[in-house]
Amino acid sequence: MATYKGIKGVRVQSKASDPTASEAVGTVWYNTTTNLLKYSIQGAGAWASGGALNTARGGGASGGTQSACWFAGGGPGVTGADMETYDGSTWTELGNLVSGARDNLEGFGTTTAAIACGGYSNPPTSGRDSTESWNGSSWSETNDLNTVRYNFGSAIGSPSTAGLVFGGISPSHGTETVNNESWNGTSWTELNNMLTARGAATGTGISTAALAVAGTTTSALAGVVTLVESWNGTSWTETGDVNTARMGVGTAGTTALALAFGGRQNPPVYSGLTEKYDGTSWTEVADLTTGRINPGGCGSEVAGICYGGDTSTAPSGATEEWNDPVITIKTVTTS
Repeated sequence: MATYKGIKGVRVQSKASDPTASEAVGTVWYNTTTNLLKYSIQGAGAWASGGALNTARGGGASGGTQSACWFAGGGPGVTGADMETYDGSTWTELGNLVSGARDNLEGFGTTTAAIACGGYSNPPTSGRDSTESWNGSSWSETNDLNTVRYNFGSAIGSPSTAGLVFGGISPSHGTETVNNESWNGTSWTELNNMLTARGAATGTGISTAALAVAGTTTSALAGVVTLVESWNGTSWTETGDVNTARMGVGTAGTTALALAFGGRQNPPVYSGLTEKYDGTSWTEVADLTTGRINPGGCGSEVAGICYGGDTSTAPSGATEEWNDPVITIKTVTTS
């Protein structure tokens, strides 16, 4: 009969107390205090509730980490210039955007150094090229985008001195755009275009290694698409598609490890679907508790955060925090 040592090449260790779950992943041990045989497994991750936004809204600019993030502007409609920051438990209202209320804008950076740009103000077809810089206490206007746009994607290079924006709806073009621009801390420069013009595609990653995830195209039968493109600092390449077509998802992570969550499917479903990317393909994991479109999203694939967004009935102020892996110690039982 095969033994554990014969299979693994080592004996089952005896321990007076359990190791931490993360230390124990993939191992088996005998707890001499409880006289129990134990092992540790790594789960697929889960969402947990965080502190709610002070002003429920979607379509704002966002950035940061799970324990230090921000949200600026957004709707319902074009009503928001609010700026809030999160410390891991509570949202705090700070200085408003100075160029006025706008929706479906984008941004990148940290709670102390950030950029917010684009979006639209009333009427909805009145796109914006405005760019503002955040210094930790207030916003100031800086050089505008080259392409007026809203509902686009973004990625960050360093807090507020390097970034990337791509795609979106361009009122001057009257439809989705392929335009791609980089920020150097002072001004915007046009770079190589995306392969497919898209609106409501969400970005994650950095300015030299980014993903553009899902969105809308005029050529798609149902409008929404599964398309994902990867940016290497020079050009875009098609990569593994998400499993479910949708627009306005939230994202977190890098080109090698990422999350995509929420969004709206067609026919209209405000989705809580969450998918995890391993650099090649996407796998469905645990859903958001609140299905929503255009939430704020940032952080990493193992510690992401989703906040705000629009549900089928009203703007949401809900914050949910993703933690992956979930590691559990279990006891070997026999029957």
